[in-house]
Amino acid sequence: MQNKKLFILFLITALLINTSCKKDEDVVSFDNNWDEDVYVFGNNLKTRHKNLFHNISEAKFNEDIKLLRSKTNTLSDAEINIELFKIINKISDSHTSIMGGSWFTTLPFSVEWLSDGMIITGINEENSQYLGKKIVAICGIDIETIIDHFSTLIAYENESCLRWFITSYLRVPEIYNHFGISESENSITLNLEGGVNIELFSMEEELVSIYTGVSLPLYMSNTSDYYWYSALNNEEFLYIQYNRAKERNDLSFQTFTTQISELINQSNTISKIIIDLRLNSGGNSLIAKPLIELLHYYVNHSILLPENIYVIIGRKTFSSAVLNSIELMEAFNPIFIGEPSGGKPNHFGEVERFTLPNSKLRVSYSTKYFNWLQDDPSSIFQIL
Repeated sequence: MQNKKLFILFLITALLINTSCKKDEDVVSFDNNWDEDVYVFGNNLKTRHKNLFHNISEAKFNEDIKLLRSKTNTLSDAEINIELFKIINKISDSHTSIMGGSWFTTLPFSVEWLSDGMIITGINEENSQYLGKKIVAICGIDIETIIDHFSTLIAYENESCLRWFITSYLRVPEIYNHFGISESENSITLNLEGGVNIELFSMEEELVSIYTGVSLPLYMSNTSDYYWYSALNNEEFLYIQYNRAKERNDLSFQTFTTQISELINQSNTISKIIIDLRLNSGGNSLIAKPLIELLHYYVNHSILLPENIYVIIGRKTFSSAVLNSIELMEAFNPIFIGEPSGGKPNHFGEVERFTLPNSKLRVSYSTKYFNWLQDDPSSIFQIL
């Protein structure tokens, strides 16, 4: 009996020692607040992302996190944020991202990356005469090299997405300083075609838009509405602009679709439908279901020919809007117009978020993979 009691006491003691050791092993110590944030960033992505290591190996990811943690005592807030951008880039999931912090400032200009180059579309009033001009270099570094540097910070899966996302990064002077492009943390010099140089300093300034005082094209006339429509060309065309996959507070998408149906039923002239998704960056793909069902009805009852359905897409067609484009393509084989979608047809999504404990930066990550197409094209236009 005494031996049995001693054995039980031995087991309990061993269990307590083992538990105590395990707790010591699980305790992670941090040198500073950023050290903790980087640890939480890496650990949460590893445990929460649908498939974090589809592009980067777990060993490389862990190595990058460990290296950045070792540097947090010497790097500035902006530099650590930039290093986190670089890690996000290697994941290669455009739905997984980290926000920029308040330590970043903004330069008073905006650009669009068009077929003929990087064009100024907004700038401070002092330099408004340069609206529409092409940027050939920044701080003496050619624009192609600038793009190569900045692309290492962006989570993108095709060139259209890069052309869209990069424009906001190009306004951040701290990034130019990080890459050694500018010696200053708050200014850069734009080198324009024709030998013109403009020095810009980070400050809150109202931008003059290239579109100020000009007649806007139809697709830019009402971009704040989630969805709206207009009859065109003596009511031969019905133009539907679908800007966001989200219900309006004042008009449900079901009611909106009913209005479209009533208009078509009352009209003797509408024979072609244009669905403009070029500004739709996503939301809930199921929102568009009533419209797609209505088109099915019209096609099945020979009220509308499939070849008279047109879909406009572009670099900002992303996420759920890409899924809706695929649904339209598979159901009706419509005529697609525009440029390749910024969203990849097969992609990660169903985004969730967490907040880093000290910097309070928000991190978005994917919880689902949408495998729509066997060939895995990089954009919608690669399918056609």
